[in-house]
Amino acid sequence: MSTLLIVESPAKAKKMREYFPTFKILATLGHIKDLPVDTMGVEPPHHKPQWQTIHGKGKVVKDITDAAKKATTIYVATDLDREGEAIAGHVVNELGNTHKTKISRITFDEISKKALEIAIANKRQINWALVRAQEARRVLDRYVGYLITRELNAKFKSLGINHFFTGGRVQSVVLRLIVERHLAIQAFKPVEHFGVTATLKHAGISFTATWVNGLPPGQLMTDRARAEMIEKRTKALIVDAVNQKPKQISPPVPLTSSAFVQLMATKLKLTTKQSMAAAQKLFEAGLITYHRTDSPNISKDFIEQIRTFARGKQLPLPLQAPFHKAKDSAQQAHECIRVTDINLLVLGPEIDDKTMRDVYSWIWKVTLESQLSAGEDILTTVQFHNEAMDFFKTNATRMKTAGWRNAAEKCIPITSLSTSEDEEEEPPVSLPDLKIGERIACESVKLDIKHTEPPLVYTEKSLVKELDRLGIGRPSTYATIIERIVTLDYVTRHKTLKFTPTSKGIAVIHLLKNYFSFMEYLYTADIEESFDKIASRKADYLPVISHAHDALLQEIEKFRAAAIPDQVKALISQFANDQSASKTPEKTSTKKTATQTTAKPASNKSPTIGTVKVGDKCPECQKGTMVLRTINSGKNQGKEFKGCTSFPTCRFFSWAQGSNA
Repeated sequence: MSTLLIVESPAKAKKMREYFPTFKILATLGHIKDLPVDTMGVEPPHHKPQWQTIHGKGKVVKDITDAAKKATTIYVATDLDREGEAIAGHVVNELGNTHKTKISRITFDEISKKALEIAIANKRQINWALVRAQEARRVLDRYVGYLITRELNAKFKSLGINHFFTGGRVQSVVLRLIVERHLAIQAFKPVEHFGVTATLKHAGISFTATWVNGLPPGQLMTDRARAEMIEKRTKALIVDAVNQKPKQISPPVPLTSSAFVQLMATKLKLTTKQSMAAAQKLFEAGLITYHRTDSPNISKDFIEQIRTFARGKQLPLPLQAPFHKAKDSAQQAHECIRVTDINLLVLGPEIDDKTMRDVYSWIWKVTLESQLSAGEDILTTVQFHNEAMDFFKTNATRMKTAGWRNAAEKCIPITSLSTSEDEEEEPPVSLPDLKIGERIACESVKLDIKHTEPPLVYTEKSLVKELDRLGIGRPSTYATIIERIVTLDYVTRHKTLKFTPTSKGIAVIHLLKNYFSFMEYLYTADIEESFDKIASRKADYLPVISHAHDALLQEIEKFRAAAIPDQVKALISQFANDQSASKTPEKTSTKKTATQTTAKPASNKSPTIGTVKVGDKCPECQKGTMVLRTINSGKNQGKEFKGCTSFPTCRFFSWAQGSNA
């Protein structure tokens, strides 16, 4: 009896061979099927996708089909999310009815022998509802991407602009978030407002109290004369009331993908793509659970392992393990991101990648802390009045019980370990023992002149947080979406992980935002809910896609007839400046331009041409991505080549294997 196990990545296959050396284990290297590169690949009224073997995956498919002929049992063990289910569906369809009776689908949260054995014991068939949900997303993305890209370029071409523009169902609304925040910051006008702060000293302890202006919450004190009057007549403060109340400091919630990338952006300054890449490697090495998840849940078995570890280290534990409710829209197909062995505190020397080691340490830390007891602080609020009965107050916090705080530091040495949600708050203030009726002379009283602050620029962390809040995209798509708009030069990402839109990005949003429903923030969440309904068999593929497609066509007609906004015309002159500023020094100093050196592909002798692959970053402009295309006319008609997505701005060209002219 021979067993074929099909997974997604070679690294995962290598790890699984350690557990099942008798299995034949092959990797799909991601998707094996996709829509065509140069045609729509789907059309009404049936909206049936025309799946094709991805260029370069022919050998992968052949190896799998050849191995299937020799196998008596076949397990398809691609990732356990919808995308993994779609890959599994394509594998099963490729193998066909000949092997139908010996194929089973298995899924697992972590790569360990036990997890694999449990998965095999719970084998099932392909969940075709999940596959259809993923296909619906892919098809709608293709419709929006192809049709909107065509219309965008037509609009810009009418203005004499030959840059390459693209739009997308998710990428464009993410770009809108960044652009609208940028425009709000530019339009912001600060408002001057006032306060009064008194500095006091009692029993050798200095502290401050601020004037309570009596206005409704959120309303600013803009009357400077009144504030100055309060300042002048405040010489001493009399204690009115002293109130103390406990404040629970909850441990961090187990990591979802969104929370994970936000934590990595804050602590390790990693982009979403870098964070997910490190997590992918850790998952494939069997060190953490699956990293694309919207669930904060931990299995009961592993919770008990954590509690056993904590008892051994004499760490504080609650009587019962904490429960965390997921978002209403969460799929919760599997666990949170956690380590697979709580006793593995730090990675050994076999993992020499520093980023992986740091990422692992943070995941280990949150895994542990999430199950420990809450801490408790005592919040003290003191109210005062001056001789004119103007009221002041001060707050102070002291720790009563540490709970989860600093527990992890007893086990592993990491700098800047705090995962408190209150990291950016002011440091705690000490107060003396104050009695009601005590009069304390002011050491100083000053007028506070303040100005309202503009909205904060989106960073990698805050953008992902907002995408998660609005239900835009899914954990598996955040990195791709963000990298896409950066690659297209629609936004600039700074070293501080802050995003600034370029004139191109702003122009695209000015063109699209008033005409298309997919540009509305709620649309993406609503359509994702439709995909969820397909996955749960509460809706059918065809009505969902037909409705979305018909609405899109109607909106395109209105878009074609609409005049180009003046804001777009005003931005055109900035395009060249943006492109010039984005060039690297090496490229700027090159004697020949990209157009000059790559306009004739047959004569291009660059040493990188033979090695560039579909999906690689363009070696010429370092911004676009290499995709497979087909020449539609001329002497080379029908031949395939690898070209840059930034065409015609970048004309880098490489013949596909076997298509040399």
